[in-house]
Amino acid sequence: MNSIIQAVREASLEGLDSFARLLIQERLPTSYIETLSSKDKTDVLRACLLVYILTATTIVPRQFQLEAVLATLNGRDSIITAGTGCGKTLCLIIPNLLRPDTISVTISPLKRLQITQVNECMKYGISTISINEDTPNDTSLWQSIRAGKYEHLIVSPEQLSMFSGHLPRFARLIHQDGAFVKRIKRVHIDEAHNIYTAGLAHHGV
Repeated sequence: MNSIIQAVREASLEGLDSFARLLIQERLPTSYIETLSSKDKTDVLRACLLVYILTATTIVPRQFQLEAVLATLNGRDSIITAGTGCGKTLCLIIPNLLRPDTISVTISPLKRLQITQVNECMKYGISTISINEDTPNDTSLWQSIRAGKYEHLIVSPEQLSMFSGHLPRFARLIHQDGAFVKRIKRVHIDEAHNIYTAGLAHHGV
């Protein structure tokens, strides 16, 4: 499997096009792909093939997912509005598949959602960890995080700034380690409707 994945990652546009036509022609959003530049077409075909292979031929990314991924890779902001189960998480995963030596940060407000996201990323072979108030204050773990061992960090909002009178360890890391911050190439915000209240104290009714 690893050799196949590596071959897809190293293939030229012509090779990717041939592979895609052979394996998933009928499932490709062809009319959309034909409108793309050579650079974007290469990323899209590579994404389709990687996801198809890593999901045992069950999934091919849809157009909205590919559009979101290209926006991310090309440094543009985007907002994805889609229902539960429509495939938003794949939009967070594909950039790691295409740029495996970089770090993504996903800000995710709910612990149960963080667990689901970690598990989903791991299915694609992406080293992932959730960082929240339950993350151990373990020196070796944080050294691994600092060194870039984890390609995707699922972080609760409270870990990003002063909270309950102290600066959490992840916040200290991004404030103090410029080299680590430079490796972070993407920041995703899940459940963005919570952005105005995330990290604030909540009082019961």
